[in-house]
Amino acid sequence: MAKIRYIIRVIAKLFCFAFFGFSSLILAIFLFPVMHLLSGFSEQKFKKMARKFNHRYFKIFVKISIILGIVHLTVENKEALKNIQSKVVIANHPSIFDVVILFSLVPNADCIVKGELIQNKFISLVIKNLYIPNNIPFDEQLEQAKKSMDEGNNLIIFPEGTRSKPNESWEFKKGAARFALYSKNDVIPIFFGGNEKIGLRKHDKLLQFHPTEKYLYKLKVLAPISINEYADMPMTKSATKLTHKMKEILEKELEN
Repeated sequence: MAKIRYIIRVIAKLFCFAFFGFSSLILAIFLFPVMHLLSGFSEQKFKKMARKFNHRYFKIFVKISIILGIVHLTVENKEALKNIQSKVVIANHPSIFDVVILFSLVPNADCIVKGELIQNKFISLVIKNLYIPNNIPFDEQLEQAKKSMDEGNNLIIFPEGTRSKPNESWEFKKGAARFALYSKNDVIPIFFGGNEKIGLRKHDKLLQFHPTEKYLYKLKVLAPISINEYADMPMTKSATKLTHKMKEILEKELEN
């Protein structure tokens, strides 16, 4: 029975991956043109409409993953995310599914994404229309992120820049801190806990899954980090201190 459950979970995971890819393609090819038309070809109105749609879509996708028995999700202090605006949302990054979960929880979400994902035919149009690729000059990323947050959007970014390597300490880059400091917006840390995400981690194989159970995601929305105490510091110093603060807060949750 254990082997049968394992095979069923792997198949369900593959189905979720395929469903996500084809749904994103359909969204970009068929629904985006309709949204452009309904928004009167206003870029700002289109993005607002598309982000609301994406938020609901990701909620449905997470629900499907739960129904199929591959994910169990709990979120502590979830209500703190309900009406947030113009915040930088950061989190540790143990698995590829983290992005999906955050988009299902954070309203009006913008994101810094890997520029290489533009080459992925299933999601390239979504990224080009809505999000900020990290392969453009960093100053341009800062300006685009600030403009987005000035419009009330929330910026999702993982300070590690990529998924964590299993059994290795986290290495936080200063980019997340610089986005918060440049835009003058506070940071909301979210901790991803639960079991080991075997099959969703960096360098894991597609056909892998946790050997004994479904993926357990235990999230905790933590208290906001105010950037006021860094206001009078040079950017280099303040970014270093804020990055250290973010890592310290999330590592404390890991230890607990």
